Order: sequence, then C-alpha cells, then structure tokens
Amino acid sequence: MQFHIPDPRLFADYAGTPSNPLIDLALAALAAEVAVIAEKRETELRERVAASLVASETSEIADAMQRAPSLAVLRMLARVLAAAHVAAGQSQSASALPTTVFALPIIIVGANATPVNVPGALPRIEEFVSLMKAGKAIRGNQTFVMSNALASGAAFSLTKLPQTLPWWQIADQSAVAIEKASMQLPANQESVYLRFLVGTALAGPGVDLLTENDTGKWGMPFTQTFAKQLGGGTLSLLAMPRPPRTPLAALYQGLQAQREVSFQLFATNAIRKFRSSVGEPEAVISAHRTEQGGEIRLSLSNAFDEKGAEGFRAELHATDRAQDVAVMMQNLLAECNVESVTTLADVFPDVDAATNLPILFRADALETEVERALRLH
Repeated sequence: MQFHIPDPRLFADYAGTPSNPLIDLALAALAAEVAVIAEKRETELRERVAASLVASETSEIADAMQRAPSLAVLRMLARVLAAAHVAAGQSQSASALPTTVFALPIIIVGANATPVNVPGALPRIEEFVSLMKAGKAIRGNQTFVMSNALASGAAFSLTKLPQTLPWWQIADQSAVAIEKASMQLPANQESVYLRFLVGTALAGPGVDLLTENDTGKWGMPFTQTFAKQLGGGTLSLLAMPRPPRTPLAALYQGLQAQREVSFQLFATNAIRKFRSSVGEPEAVISAHRTEQGGEIRLSLSNAFDEKGAEGFRAELHATDRAQDVAVMMQNLLAECNVESVTTLADVFPDVDAATNLPILFRADALETEVERALRLH
C-alpha cells in the first residue's frame, strides 16, 4: 500500500533574512540545471566549509544548518560537511602516505540485573585490530591502528570538529586522542547505545579504504570478543559493528542503525506483550513537530487495554527523510504480522497541553484524538 507521511520539521523562511553564503551556495547547486554548474557550486561550498573548520570557526556552518530553508538544503549541508571535514584534515597532513581516518559505528544492546556502569574503553584494543586484519577489514589493509576509547556521537559535534583535524597528521601510527563515553545501564532493562572506535590507516594515493558494505568475516568475532572483554556475570552485551566510514558518515549511519535496532527491540517486546495479554495490537504512525525539530512516532494499542498506547519516538536527524523512517516502521510491523497499521497524513504537536505528555494515538479512538490534537496547533 502506498502512503505518505509529511516531514514535521519547520524549516526557516530564508527569503528576506540576512544571507548565509553556505545556504546560497547550496541553493545554487540544487537549482542548477547543468550538472557541471551544480558540481562547481558544491565544490565551492565544500571548500568554504573546510576553510571554516581549519580556522576553527563554525558559527557560519551552525547558522546554515539552523536556517536551512528546506530538507534538500539541510541534507546537502550535512553531506558536504562530512566531505569537508575529511578535506580539511587532509589539507593539514604532511605525511608521505595519505592518512585515512575512519570511525567504526557499534550498536550495543546491554542488560543487567542491577544498575551498572560499563567502561568507555576496551581493555585490549589490539585483539580487535588483529581480528579485523585477519578478516580483511578495511579492504585488507594491514597498516591501521585504533584508539581503545568507545566514543559517543558527541565526539563529532560541530564545535568539536576542528579539534579532530590533527588526526590526519598522525605519522607514527599512534592512536588518536578522543574522549571515552561509558554506558550507564539501568536494572532489568535492555538498552541500546551507539559508540564508535576511531582509527587511522595508511594507503597509497587514490586508494579508498572505506568501500565495504558489510562486516564480512570479522563481524562475529568482533561481537564475541566485545562480550568477553566488557561483559560477564549477569551483564549481557551484544555489540553489532557496522562497516567503517569517514567520521561524520559513520555518525549519520550509526544514528540510523541505532534507531532501527531500538525500534526492533521496542516493537518485538510490545507486540509480544499485547498478544500474550489482550490480543492483536493496532498501530498508528504519525509525524510530530518538536522544539528540537521533529519525530516520527509509532503507537501500539488494543481496544481491550485501557492503559493507553505503547509508543516509540524516532527523532529526525539532519540526513533523515520522514518517509524513510515511516517505511522502516511499516516494514518491521509487516514482518511481525501486525495487520492494522494507520499512517496519518497530518503534522501534530509534540505534547498534549492537558497532560503535558507526548501525544500517542489510540487506534480505537483515532478520529476524536486526531481532531483534538490538530486543535492544539
């Protein structure tokens, strides 16, 4: 069945406001009818962003991301920022062999009987390097090292990007300096975390080491070694590595993978709960505008369960399309044989003014709840 869900984010009205050269270049690239002109404008955009990073001046970039007048412009700015970050780092390197800086996204599902703090570093990083080399990771490259720090996505925030440019200047193959991020696990609750291992590799000019689309032979040994080093006792850790990418590309893909795993965990548990108690759940997918931007939400409910709806909130990031997130939800619900799925075509507020709680729709009272929610705009 074909469906469409609107993007709930409110993009800026750029016309008549102070100009931002980055937005202007993005708009020019998108509007160009000739590919050569579009490529030239995008190159100018990338060079200007790279120069800003080298100068440790990110205010123009932040302003452009905040005032992007459309999703197309926002996605272009995010994509160009990822490329400019690499270009800025490479421009500072004087190494005879080009340095490839990569980040390995890791989705970690953790659970323990009591609250526990999982350290933000791997005790023996050399084991992971060895098994990845044996499994021909990074196109079989044998000259790479990784930091043992398990970094969070905050390590790649815009304000911190200029501080990462020296990573491309490391000539002695020592580990990059990056902040560790521990994981606070609550008791008796499966939680999903996103962490990154950052490394550097040396290769000949023009060699792209980050082309793999899966983890091949090294993925399963990586998962097993991770559990041995940080797990044990009642602590269960399932680490699912993704293929290495340039730092911001890894961040974008990691956020998407974390959301998918979190949704799978929520949906399977909630659906099982409904079926074992009151019967088949009914699903509602809706778009909501928030102070941070927007979310796509899934509500699961049953007419015989008066407690309300079980809900999942998927925050939309700069590279996300609302439709793609909704399709991901639809596909998993289909795999779980949930037959009643309603996708709403309106944009709704974040919270119910009467309860100050996030809006989640019950399928059995949909018409009334939708009408009430729309009045909250």
